[in-house]
Amino acid sequence: MTLEELIYKRLTGSEALIKHLASYNGAPAVFSASPPDESQEEGWAGNTQYPMLVYSFDLQANTERHSAGALSVDLLCQNTADITPEAIVPAVRECLRDVILKPEGGSPYCFAWARTDAFAQEEKNGGMTIGSEVRFDILEYPTQETTDPDPVMAASKYIKELFPECLIMGYDRMEEITEATADKPVVYCRLEYTDKSRETNTVAWMDGRIAVHILCPETGTRVKIAAAIANRMSLDGEITMLDHSPMFIKRLQANYKSDYLKDGQIFVTGHYGILRRQAKPHALQSVHARNM
Repeated sequence: MTLEELIYKRLTGSEALIKHLASYNGAPAVFSASPPDESQEEGWAGNTQYPMLVYSFDLQANTERHSAGALSVDLLCQNTADITPEAIVPAVRECLRDVILKPEGGSPYCFAWARTDAFAQEEKNGGMTIGSEVRFDILEYPTQETTDPDPVMAASKYIKELFPECLIMGYDRMEEITEATADKPVVYCRLEYTDKSRETNTVAWMDGRIAVHILCPETGTRVKIAAAIANRMSLDGEITMLDHSPMFIKRLQANYKSDYLKDGQIFVTGHYGILRRQAKPHALQSVHARNM
């Protein structure tokens, strides 16, 4: 599925949300980009078009907000109805909270609530529509796998061994829609930068800074897991790379109040080596026969 289809599937799959919406052609009144014209009466159940939900998104990176795009969800109600947009907004936010969508052939995406704005607009028939625009930042979690020795894959494998119940992005297989929960948190390891520290005749020593994101709706669970990872790394002092070489923990920071979606909670600087020359096996030069 595409990202647009996954967003639609997530919104229409929320019982807490669709119970407030009108029905169009037997489906919840959730539309992408633009809804049917208000003069169109066919297809609506109960001769009512409201409340309805209209969403749109733009995958254009915003460096200031550290996002890969923006998602806008508009809730539309009639001003004479009992239900108001403000009553439905919590269901929209909860529906997209700590959920990861992975479109076919693309990177996983997550949504961070940015703001909610109320508005009103006049209809062609003279009525009044009131609404709320709920905006989310779209965050992309691309695969961080590089080449051997790979510090990100090493950190992912290390955390998976500590917490096998966690789903590790880029290490475990992900479904199209994954919801992070207290019982199954989602962890994402991201390489921020690498620096060459020093070099010898045989090894180039690198410093790589890795940010670890722990996605979970419960603050207590996030803090507990982050503290456990940080403490274990401090005690071990190193992480074994996939080629069995060590990555030494040069520096470790844990910020339990940081934005877990955008920044991460654990920041590890690993010191590891890259062989300048691969080891050569001993070659058999000649064979001498011995008389027995």
